[in-house]
Amino acid sequence: MAFDPAPSSWITSWSEDGTDITFPIASIPNLSAALADAATGDWRLCICLIAEHTLNYFSSLAPADRPTQVTLASNLFVDSAGDIYKTISVTAKITAVMTGSMFTPDPE
Repeated sequence: MAFDPAPSSWITSWSEDGTDITFPIASIPNLSAALADAATGDWRLCICLIAEHTLNYFSSLAPADRPTQVTLASNLFVDSAGDIYKTISVTAKITAVMTGSMFTPDPE
């Protein structure tokens, strides 16, 4: 299966209307309505869960199907106080074409 760049292949039920993007909270494992609440939620945890989902999605792709210009990696470590941390790193090499003032990413 070839790599599918469509956002809906990455996040289930992704949609857009030309102005906004939306996807169900349930499309991101462990994301809840409370965490995603616009007034009382925590955007930091939302970003962490989206990053974890992205890492899992990327890891599930066959190596031949992964975009060659993107690298994702995670690392667990324990500090001297015994706290456990997980880092997720995303590296993307994006080449682009400039047309006037428009920056258009060039697919790999």
